[in-house]
Amino acid sequence: MLLGSIMTILNLVIIFFAGLITASFGTLVGGGSLITIPTLIFLGLPPNIAIGTNRLGTNGLIISGLYAFNRKGMVNYKVGLTIGIPALVGSFFGANLVLQINLLILKYVIGIITLIMLFFTFLKPEIGIEKTKHVIKKHEYLIGVILSFFLGIYSGFYGAGTGTFVSYILILVFGQTFLESAGTRKTVTLLPSLLATIIFAFAGVIIYSLGIALFAGNFIGSYIGAHYSDKIGNVWIKRLFFGIVLIMALKLIM
Repeated sequence: MLLGSIMTILNLVIIFFAGLITASFGTLVGGGSLITIPTLIFLGLPPNIAIGTNRLGTNGLIISGLYAFNRKGMVNYKVGLTIGIPALVGSFFGANLVLQINLLILKYVIGIITLIMLFFTFLKPEIGIEKTKHVIKKHEYLIGVILSFFLGIYSGFYGAGTGTFVSYILILVFGQTFLESAGTRKTVTLLPSLLATIIFAFAGVIIYSLGIALFAGNFIGSYIGAHYSDKIGNVWIKRLFFGIVLIMALKLIM
């Protein structure tokens, strides 16, 4: 009995600090779930329950980051909501597929596309450092809507790396800087994440003790990362982003 209680407390501490550490950089460049989902599986959760529990915890990162970046004036709500609504619709379908779909092919496709985009980003050093577009055209909004819908499907049933992919859309399609994308993408991911959490809750695939501990860690870590984002700057965030995306793409493919 005593040993079981100690292990439970230890698990809560582990996932809290995992959330705290990953959210401090995840709020800037994404990719935190690539660590927290495997951590939950390591703690003994089946993959589907790990995904559901992680989704509850991720809301802490999004909510805290949105608050902090909004205070800095780094959230473009028009762009965020424009691509956030189709992402919400896609998330509904994705969350309902979590127990049914084979993710292997999709992971390969996403991994390969990510490497291609990473190569494109490498060839154009100015991308994400300075704002490249001041007037967004209608066809760019349309491209963003289509991409965010399919990204919402992916986000609904897995979610790891979603924030990074959203940043790609905001940087490459809408010309935002890395700092702007870090703030704006919170409006894109908030509603789909909340919807997926509700669906997972009704499906009974959330361990609330671990989810709440992860939420708390993510909330604190995200605020710390967003608070110091100005001091880090676009150049270093881009370097961190590049490293996280490379690891994420290789992980998905391999």
